[in-house]
Amino acid sequence: MNHQQAYRVQRLILIIALMLILFGDTGMNAVFSFSHQPQSIWFYPQLVIALMTAAGPNLLLMALGAYQLRRAALPVSQLIRRVLWIMGGITLFSLAFYLEDLVTQGSLTSFNIAGFFTALAQAPVGFYDILYELLGFFVTLPLLRVTAHHASVAIQQYLFWAELVFIGMVPILAYFTGLTTISVNPPLAITAGCFFALMGYWLSQTEVLHRITREHLLVAWLLTCGCYAVMVSVTMYQVNLEKNFDLISSQPFAQTFQAIPCLTLWVTIATWMMNRPRSKAVRRHNFVQTGYGDMLVAGLLITPFMVINRLLTPIIGAWWSGWLWSIAVLIVSVELVWLLRHVRWLQRILPDLFGGSQLIGGSVNAQKN
Repeated sequence: MNHQQAYRVQRLILIIALMLILFGDTGMNAVFSFSHQPQSIWFYPQLVIALMTAAGPNLLLMALGAYQLRRAALPVSQLIRRVLWIMGGITLFSLAFYLEDLVTQGSLTSFNIAGFFTALAQAPVGFYDILYELLGFFVTLPLLRVTAHHASVAIQQYLFWAELVFIGMVPILAYFTGLTTISVNPPLAITAGCFFALMGYWLSQTEVLHRITREHLLVAWLLTCGCYAVMVSVTMYQVNLEKNFDLISSQPFAQTFQAIPCLTLWVTIATWMMNRPRSKAVRRHNFVQTGYGDMLVAGLLITPFMVINRLLTPIIGAWWSGWLWSIAVLIVSVELVWLLRHVRWLQRILPDLFGGSQLIGGSVNAQKN
């Protein structure tokens, strides 16, 4: 895979991941607005899309692992600085979000440290949490690099099946059997921050992608349909059993069988890009460079841009207006990050974590450590 192909895989995966994350954060205003309308013909298609939004962070981690585990290893001192700058960025934007929330409520004078610490941990709820997964990735990066470069095919297959069993099957079996008192902590290597990053690296190798056939992709997509069928079935069983449609928005089983769909989408996009004829050169300033910064800035724009949802809901419905809301937030976030990255010290808070700068030229496979 050359640098142009690798860039386009990263770009498309990032666009899909960020859109799923943003749309998933619209909550009852859009993505879950259907949840109390089971008689609607669009109920189940929208339920499937709602479950798909849980795959956004996983795809983001795959893109992160595909680049960071392939590039040359950072010195320990530089890695520590990277972690500290990421922590600083999360803290700064959490503070901005907290102040934005106070201004919106007209209670700026009630600012206090305890309230800020709450915002630091959860702001915006369910959105900046994703950044903590990225932070966890960099904390464990030296260990992940060793695993990524030295794991045999048998170990890779073992991790896949371990994730499928412990993250996918065990929670569902525990629910149906009532054995909720049994708690099996998943190994570090199959948690989202590690598993999907490793899979992103392994599935970006040219020799692996060359072995993928159309028959493999067909089987993978059939399994993907099966995974979502299981998640929909279990979710609706719980909803009907407890007669509580609010359970849909809590998505208790949304992460159980996300591995196969995420890996299938990645391989499909990667093989498609590899089979495309040579395309235009990658621009020096590109979308991939802004991927991480887009998430920080988007967290501040979600609430102000809610006006789009309010204006369009009476016209096209809450669900469709939620998509336009998310698209607008992403576009403006990209433009703002491009502007902010012209300031030198902001480049450290809004770093290029996905390889937009390094994928401008050169061979991807040549960047192995």
